Amino acid sequence: MRVPESWLREFVDLDWDIHTIAERLTFSGTSVEDVLTPFNVSGEILTGKIVDKKPHPSSEKLLVCSVDVGERVYTVVTADKSVKVGDFVVVALPGTTLHNGTKVEPRNFAGVVSEAMLCSLEELGLEEKSEVVYRFPSEVQLGLDVVKTFGLDERVLELEVTPNRPDCLSIYGVARELSALSGRPLKKPVPHVVLTSEEENFEVLVEDEQGCPRYTARIMKGVRVGDSPLWMKARLVAAGMRSINNVVDCTNYVMLETGHPVHAFDMRRLKHRRIVVRAAKGGERVVLLDEKEYELKGGEVVITDGENVLALGGVMGGLESGVREDTEDLVLEVAYFDPVRIRKTSKSLGVSTESSYRFERGVDPNDAEYVSLRLSELIQKVAGGVVLERFWDVYPRKVEPRKIVLRKERIRKILGVEVVNAKDLLEGLELKVEEAGDSYRVTVPTFRPDLEREIDLIEEIGRINGYEKIEPRVISVPAVNVGWTKKQVFRRELAQYMKGMGFDEVITFSFVDGEFVKRYPITDRETVFLVNPIASDMNVMRPSQFYSLVSVFAENFKRQNRDIKLFEIGKVYYKSGGEYVEEETLAAICGGLENPRDYTDKRETSFYTVKGVLDELFERLGVEVSYERIVRPGLFPTRAARVLIGGEEIGFLGMVDPELLREIDVKGKDVYFFELKLQKLFESTRKIPTYRPTPRFPSIRRDVSILVPKDFESLKIVRLFEKVGGSVVEEVGVSDVYEGKGVPDGYVSVTFYVVFRSVDRTLTDEEVNELFEKMVLEVEKTFGVRRRF
Repeated sequence: MRVPESWLREFVDLDWDIHTIAERLTFSGTSVEDVLTPFNVSGEILTGKIVDKKPHPSSEKLLVCSVDVGERVYTVVTADKSVKVGDFVVVALPGTTLHNGTKVEPRNFAGVVSEAMLCSLEELGLEEKSEVVYRFPSEVQLGLDVVKTFGLDERVLELEVTPNRPDCLSIYGVARELSALSGRPLKKPVPHVVLTSEEENFEVLVEDEQGCPRYTARIMKGVRVGDSPLWMKARLVAAGMRSINNVVDCTNYVMLETGHPVHAFDMRRLKHRRIVVRAAKGGERVVLLDEKEYELKGGEVVITDGENVLALGGVMGGLESGVREDTEDLVLEVAYFDPVRIRKTSKSLGVSTESSYRFERGVDPNDAEYVSLRLSELIQKVAGGVVLERFWDVYPRKVEPRKIVLRKERIRKILGVEVVNAKDLLEGLELKVEEAGDSYRVTVPTFRPDLEREIDLIEEIGRINGYEKIEPRVISVPAVNVGWTKKQVFRRELAQYMKGMGFDEVITFSFVDGEFVKRYPITDRETVFLVNPIASDMNVMRPSQFYSLVSVFAENFKRQNRDIKLFEIGKVYYKSGGEYVEEETLAAICGGLENPRDYTDKRETSFYTVKGVLDELFERLGVEVSYERIVRPGLFPTRAARVLIGGEEIGFLGMVDPELLREIDVKGKDVYFFELKLQKLFESTRKIPTYRPTPRFPSIRRDVSILVPKDFESLKIVRLFEKVGGSVVEEVGVSDVYEGKGVPDGYVSVTFYVVFRSVDRTLTDEEVNELFEKMVLEVEKTFGVRRRF
């Protein structure tokens, strides 16, 4: 479940930041899996007004518009010919990055420079596909910051809610948890609805009381179905739902807010102006909102008008009775359905929805009137209309709150600590608590069906009070083995290092697709085929972890995870000299933002990101390596290298070939991979760190820019500098690479730096200049290159 931060803070005023909120929720039992930023937009995106438009002088498919954003009027070229003078639009200014990755810069369209860009909802991340530029339905203030005003800078908590906690399947429910944890008051919205005393000939009958213990209905008239306001679209998308229209969006909004699914019927589609809730008959057919026809098995809860099936109760509405563009009058349903019946229906028909997900776990049967008023208020706010005062409520057997006696001594005995504020903690969860001598009488509200016994209440006290406050006691256990081997410790330290560098550990199958290996033979090893594979695309043992990790990357990418860093310590398999070989390797793959949780860091992973991870690892292990350029199938030719220790290859790294990525539907991202032989790395590790005394004498640095061909290996110059400079050269490296004005085609300007230092005296400028000049001349002579300056 996704919980937008701003929505949460509307109900509880916290001084915790988003990460503290995530931590406290996780410690209390509501696990926060991730903190997301669903809208990948940055820069200046403002509200504007089209004040003039004219045809493009050279293209009949384009318009040239003048757009006023308050402080300035921009010239904007657009292909949306439906825009009109007076439209209020969203304008992305130069330097802005949109959700689809587009970077807005001034652009020449056949002689007309477009200074900014008119945005569609797709470009803001609010729609999967947009055909036209977004226009506000009414006048807005010019120059408003769209990102901040409409919540496109939203951060979202991704929660894993356990099946026994239906109360946390709502924004308000999560806010209730935070209110109890923080001691801050909980603010529940009080609906303000304009009611009319108008009468309506309408009735509600519930024939299946077991399947539908409570059914309520409210009527609204004169609504205007249309587009939802931008703030509502943004909030729904952030919570993981798409916008449909203002009425349907209100039903989804209320479901997310309260945890109680609701539904709106077009009243004109109710033939007999009534609702009849009954059990389905076997063989009945209904077309639901997903436009699929379902044959009912019999026993499902169905909502009908006495003749036609309008909806599958607790699962999904019917297509014919749904809200349309011309809908004016609504019947608003808020009901309570039996969780077991809904689960059976969902499973037998293969239909799982946000609604069925909540009803299966159990919603609150006693909040129906409040939810109905909240829904009416929201629809009235965004779609207009009037609400009839009469409220149809069929509730033959009211579900009463459970009452539990909680012994104070039992709390201390189970938790091992004295909790003096146990009553306050339970009341913070909206439980009613009365003192009764040495015990409490607790009334459990119906939104907490999981609290059945005394021990459940003690668990609530423990988790809200904080299990970390319980003093740990050391348990003495005799050792039964001699501990970890050096190799096991080394493997563990590697895993810890990779996690520290932001990579997530995965464990994958050793079986891969032989055709995939054949198309991209990233190693020259002889492949091991399986005699009896479990699937046709798992018919060989992997000769490299490349194939496993690329597949895992693709699966994550398909599920909208765009910033991925994965690693695995596992085995590869091949034949050598007729013998089967198992070799353990460390492999990793990454793509997307280097630091996705830092919204200020827009850097994408690159070849040097991966090389930096390896360089830091080698430095920690005390291993001296070198890199050599390679060309291998599956890797981009100019961005691949092998890793050598003492001239022996221990691994490789590189950018995954874009052609390969297109095959697996990974588009718009550069992806990088590396793999190292674990045993050779382990053997080469320096067991005792080398001591280097603090330098006593100052260093002198010199820089030189040299023009080299684009395919030239700069490492050759570094090595020659080190050789010619001798013992006084402390460090040589590359500080800049430039190509542009003043650099001939086919060349780049590489700036090298050399740090000089003597261990026994202070070097003079004269001798350093003389030696440095000698070094540069030797480079020019050896490689036929020349200095730029």
